[in-house]
Amino acid sequence: MSRIETREAAVFFIYQTDFRSEDLLDQIKIYIESNPSIEDDKDYFMSTVIGVMDNRDSIDKKISSFLKKWTIARLPKLDRAILETAVYEIENVEDIPVSVTINEAVRLSKKYGTEDSSSYINGVLSSFEKSL
Repeated sequence: MSRIETREAAVFFIYQTDFRSEDLLDQIKIYIESNPSIEDDKDYFMSTVIGVMDNRDSIDKKISSFLKKWTIARLPKLDRAILETAVYEIENVEDIPVSVTINEAVRLSKKYGTEDSSSYINGVLSSFEKSL
């Protein structure tokens, strides 16, 4: 599994946590069992999903400060998961350039989001990057 595919799996996992009530580690175990190719880049997957989930409130506050006419609760859940993953990666994964993280977030939003998702996500993440 490539890093792109692992990032996509991490976004989907974070997205599904909004709909599941099981313990986080149980959810991770089930998800990896259902998606065995994650084993190829398990360290990235684990650090990303646990990092986002452990810091979700803080990440969401950062995202919220760049939302215009929206609240984090009103965002489509998949867009929120994409933004959370990207913000976590920008702040914590040093070997991935910020521009790559933003491009990948935009790519995912074009592939899976609404018609407006990609421009909105690009704007939020670009503003976040400038604030660093």
